[in-house]
Amino acid sequence: MENKSKTTTFKNLLLEDIKNQLMSFHPVVRNGWAIKFSTHRDDNILLIFTSVYTAKTVVRYFTDEQDAVKFINYMMTQNPQEDDD
Repeated sequence: MENKSKTTTFKNLLLEDIKNQLMSFHPVVRNGWAIKFSTHRDDNILLIFTSVYTAKTVVRYFTDEQDAVKFINYMMTQNPQEDDD
């Protein structure tokens, strides 16, 4: 029972830390892509791109801001109307 209590306490502390350190921004639409990004502790970046035409979704995680910017620029050159399936 004590291990379960420790696990629950750790889980609650972890969730609280994530809530306090997470910044999430409203999606924007550019070049046919709805783009959403979030950061955790200023060095973890989550990018989500969804085509407004096909609903194709691309999710990427980065720890380097420059890599994230390069990927955003790459995605802006991709055709949001093409479906890879």
